[in-house]
Parts: sequence; C-alpha cells; structure tokens
Amino acid sequence: MKSKLEETKFLKFLADTWPPKEIIKFGSWTIRTSDGAGKRASAISLDGLWEESSFKELKTLLQKMNKSEIFLIYQSDSLIEKELEKLNYQIFDQSFIFEIAVEELIKNKPPPVSMFSIWPPLQIQRELWGSNGIGEQRQAVMNRVIQSKTSILGRWKDNPVASAFVAKSGDVAFLHALVVDKNFRQQGVGKALMQHAGQWAYSHNCKKLMVVTTAANTAANNLYTSLEFQLVNKYHYRIPKANI
Repeated sequence: MKSKLEETKFLKFLADTWPPKEIIKFGSWTIRTSDGAGKRASAISLDGLWEESSFKELKTLLQKMNKSEIFLIYQSDSLIEKELEKLNYQIFDQSFIFEIAVEELIKNKPPPVSMFSIWPPLQIQRELWGSNGIGEQRQAVMNRVIQSKTSILGRWKDNPVASAFVAKSGDVAFLHALVVDKNFRQQGVGKALMQHAGQWAYSHNCKKLMVVTTAANTAANNLYTSLEFQLVNKYHYRIPKANI
C-alpha cells in the first residue's frame, strides 16, 4: 500500500465532492444526514477522543432524530473501532481508496469509445444510473456539489453505455457513481471513461484522481488496478448487528 491518506483529508474530499444534505456537529461527533443517498453521505464519524458518556448522548440524539447508526471507521486500530466491536456493532462494506497521478492516467491512448463531459446530466444518464442502483437521492448529492464538477457520458455506436460523476476538491478530482451497462462490460468502456475523467481533471489543474470502491466490487477493483491506481487506505462502516 502507498503511504496512507490522512483521515481529515479524505473526509474533506468527500465533503466537497459527495456532500450530505446536512452536517450536524455534536460534541466530537459529526453526523451526516442524507436519506437514501448511501453511507458516504449518511455516516457518523468521531473527530476527537472516544468517551462512553458522549457516545450514550449521541445514541439518544440519533433516536430522537430517527437516524440510523452508521459509523465510518477509518483507522482499524482506533479506540472507536475497539469499543464498537465490544458493543457488537458489525463491520459493513469494507472499502478501498485508490488514487493515481493524472498525468500517469492520461499518458496512454484510450479505447475507441466516445466520452463526453456534460453538466447537468442527460436523462439517459439518469436512467442508466437508476437502473444500476444510483437513484434520485444519490443523484441529488451531485446537485449539492458547489465545486467544479461534471458528469461523464460514454457512448458506443449511439448507445449510452456508461456514466459517472467527477468533482474537484483542491488539486484532487474525485470520481463517484461509475456505472457501465451490463451489455458493454469487459470491452474497455470503463478504461475509456477513467481516462476521460483524467483529461477533465488535467484541464481543471488537478494533480490526482481518486476513487472509492468496496472490497466486494471485484470488477471495479480490477479496473483500477489495471490502470495502475495505487491503494492509499482502507475504511469500513460499523452498524448495529440487527441492521445487517
């Protein structure tokens, strides 16, 4: 693994490029709310030291808010990880953070698939996202981004075959919501889209392109590895056992 990405930087990248609907600061806790928008925009993180009394107060607040307990754990040896383990909170969605230098990504000629940077996304992109599990709530996250951003549409012989979302945070471009039509996978579409994302990042003065994927997403992990992305850290979530 490459030198680890710091947690504060990672959370800043997420806040800029995949923002929750609301952020609530409660003592040392950061509560993100985004109903139906996935765990990245809905997780709770601990910004300071673990305190049992503070955790109990947090749970009371979450019950009043009717909000699910989804804790983002960035350091597997942290005290919050150990305490939640004792309380029988289960690991969910182990995830990988990858990055690549933009100049490295764009050095090779992309596969012959037409790619377009478009904002706002076209209806055909929204339908492609929707049919691949990225519904209206997650698409609404994209609209909340105030940084430089774009969607990417991939077309092959007039067929919409891929879509993704990219946004900028400082000198980093972060790609989210990558989908490829199931009928056009294993044909270079993903590589072409990633290289187009690299071109967009280069034109917006970004030095790196970053992505996140779950450990279980073998296809995405293989894609990023084949493009020589570097693994820079891992994280996971913990949720109450009854919620799995």
